[in-house]
Amino acid sequence: MWISRRPSGELTAQLAIAVAAALLLAPASAHAQGSLGGQRAGTSSATFLRIGVGARAVGMGETFVAVANDPSAIYWNPAGLASLQRRELAISHVQWPADIAYDHVTFTLPSRRFGGSFAIQAGLLGTQIDETSETQPFGTGRSFSYTDFITGLAYSRRWTDKLLVGLGVKYVHEDLGSQVGGPTTSAFLFDVGSIYYLGLGSVRIATSLTNFGSALRPEGAYASPYDGTTSQYDAFDPPLMFRYGVAFEPIENDAQRLTTALEVAQPADNEQLVKAGVEWMYRHTFALRSGYNLRADALKFSAGTGFSGDMGNFRGVIDYAYTDGGPLGSVHRLSLGLRF
Repeated sequence: MWISRRPSGELTAQLAIAVAAALLLAPASAHAQGSLGGQRAGTSSATFLRIGVGARAVGMGETFVAVANDPSAIYWNPAGLASLQRRELAISHVQWPADIAYDHVTFTLPSRRFGGSFAIQAGLLGTQIDETSETQPFGTGRSFSYTDFITGLAYSRRWTDKLLVGLGVKYVHEDLGSQVGGPTTSAFLFDVGSIYYLGLGSVRIATSLTNFGSALRPEGAYASPYDGTTSQYDAFDPPLMFRYGVAFEPIENDAQRLTTALEVAQPADNEQLVKAGVEWMYRHTFALRSGYNLRADALKFSAGTGFSGDMGNFRGVIDYAYTDGGPLGSVHRLSLGLRF
């Protein structure tokens, strides 16, 4: 699932110094550029696409663009799907603040005939909301369901022994309270990504562009409760995200593997984010993870653990992640995986 090249002690030390330097320089760079996009905060639609998929990736502080070696790669960087050698099924559940639940399923299928890997995904976000209006701001006595839905397909292949490239397309649908007269909106969005191994131990760099597509405009029209006039809803851009990062294993042997990652994320509608993460795996069965978002106002610290084991021809995986949401409260994620 990943290229195993053990660097020498000298090379490992050099890489560690390089990553440490990057960690020191990244915040300064982010401070200089981070304000770009801040003035557009809150101007995107379908923002549930910002909720990270997979407890393993989130446990590492969402520093997964250059790791991307499990089914959740379809969310972070579709290029990583090419590193999967067996069929895998992954189910992820997130308990988001405000009693919002988000469930996501991914199935990956390597194909020798097509020289790469395919993956399909489906996700559903939902909650119950008490209805309010301009004339009844404290509630109308009714409640309704708010749901977001996503389904999509991705393909990735290894173009050379060092370069992985992937792309995906997905259909996004939002129901903004149609039970009480609210509109719905939908669109097709696209993802593209790459991972490149530098040939220095296991060091790889990666980029991804996700949620690229046309603006989402709610269907129908809005009728004013005061004078009865109608007007068309405004269109809002999808939550476009550009990520780039680096990852490598300073320790990698039969007993343990230590993965370190650094990532910069630039949303189209907010300030730049800088994240660092680490994963320690013992004998391919037990893992500890942690990550930190250096520039976030909330959801800064993440941690998690994971267990995996063989069951005949199958391999099962269970991962858990905790994120400190500060005033938003704790966020808990659970993922289950089956490889066969």
